[in-house]
Amino acid sequence: MELNEAITQAMYRIEQIGTGLQQTVSFKSEADANRYWKFFVENEDVVRAEYVNLLLIADVGYSLRQLKRLDFLNCILPIPIFSERFVEKNAETLKDDLLFFPCSVQSKHDILPFYMGRILNISSILDVESSGKRQLTDDSWIPDVPFVYHKANNDHYIVHDATHRSHYVASERLREIGHNYRVEWYKVALNKT
Repeated sequence: MELNEAITQAMYRIEQIGTGLQQTVSFKSEADANRYWKFFVENEDVVRAEYVNLLLIADVGYSLRQLKRLDFLNCILPIPIFSERFVEKNAETLKDDLLFFPCSVQSKHDILPFYMGRILNISSILDVESSGKRQLTDDSWIPDVPFVYHKANNDHYIVHDATHRSHYVASERLREIGHNYRVEWYKVALNKT
């Protein structure tokens, strides 16, 4: 396998740059979380797009300085949250893969602008057979660590899994766009077959 082919095969999990704490941003209420899970993760139009303008709450431990510097925030739900800097520069390039919706992140008394991304591409990327498994109390099984993924289409920047919607991966193309931003990129394990 040539180096260029190996690079195009890579898929990534996106995370906020490590701050030493397991920090996330959360929704104001469970009702908001449920509504926006349907809108952003399941891609159901339960909210008219023009009315999406969220206020998210930053966990204790975030400093205003950190929030101003980060270009990606970990959300309590599997929704990518990007900085205004990132979106202003890349929204046009990513328009077929991500729709960006403005949101505000509150940290104590300060409010900062960010954007939540609605992932438009859906594919069967999670390799359930090769991933770990965890048994639930009702005796059913769900995929668990270590997660293994099928290679996603090279044409996409980012894609959600068709069945297990809490999983999404980014392509090498998105990582190349984001390499100058304050974002962590972790290679995911790909099925070798």
